Amino acid sequence: MPITGLAHAMLRVPDLDAAVAFHLDVLGLVEVSRTPEAVYLSSGVDGQYDLALTRGGTGVDHFTFQVEDAEDLAYYAQRLRHENVEVAQRRDAAPGESQAIRFSLPSGHIMELAVIVPDPSYPYSYPHPSVPAHRHLQGISPRDLDHITLRVPDVDLLAAFLTHVLDFRVSDARRTADGAWRAAWLHASDQHHDLAMMRGSEAETLDHLAWLVDGIEHMKRAADLLAQVGVRTEVGPGRHSIGGNLFLYFWTPDGNRYELSAEMAKILNPKAEPKVWGDAPGLFSPWGIVPPESFARGS
Repeated sequence: MPITGLAHAMLRVPDLDAAVAFHLDVLGLVEVSRTPEAVYLSSGVDGQYDLALTRGGTGVDHFTFQVEDAEDLAYYAQRLRHENVEVAQRRDAAPGESQAIRFSLPSGHIMELAVIVPDPSYPYSYPHPSVPAHRHLQGISPRDLDHITLRVPDVDLLAAFLTHVLDFRVSDARRTADGAWRAAWLHASDQHHDLAMMRGSEAETLDHLAWLVDGIEHMKRAADLLAQVGVRTEVGPGRHSIGGNLFLYFWTPDGNRYELSAEMAKILNPKAEPKVWGDAPGLFSPWGIVPPESFARGS
């Protein structure tokens, strides 16, 4: 599929300086660029930025998926305009992007598709643990950005748009007793989900942003580091039933939820029909872990 995966996201934070300090010192990201409006941070896997922070509350400002080239951008711009979606063309608007298109989703979220320019100084086309793009090891130091989970008023509507217009596929979905979708997990790459969504209020935009870590030992070290700075783990470590990934969730001091994720399942048959879940026991985790009450809210 032309869309190859999640490239980066921009989140809103109430105090930009404090948020940057937390992401550098505790999460272990590296600052790669800065403007008066935003600070761009990288996990260091490829020299590209993974997260941008900007002032103004909490939740998602916008998020970006990567495409291979300008032809892919033109293809999706045409598809979007055919659905009467306004498309804005952008060039060199963010570090590492040569060109992009920006548009609004039915949920109100701002999404971009972008052509990412590889860092010519990085000697590998894949993550190499002995030659990281940024030679640092401090804080949690996630390996990469993994996926984003949105809060949306109408899961059915957004899932239908993403599959019909942008060629995403639904891996799993959860229906409530009235038949409406409570949540959906979608993929553009070969991993179980690159983008997921939970039903939420009009005021919520983000359920969580997920970071890839090495495994449960990495999560254990992360939980210890978070405890040292007074950030409590919300739930985990555990393993999800949907997607099969290991998880650990926490709220940043900025008011956004993060997940540390590892061992997510790969899609073997991208044309398979999605598995539909109800409220079966073990829906959250086959280990018997249940989500806390705080999981009822996003940011």
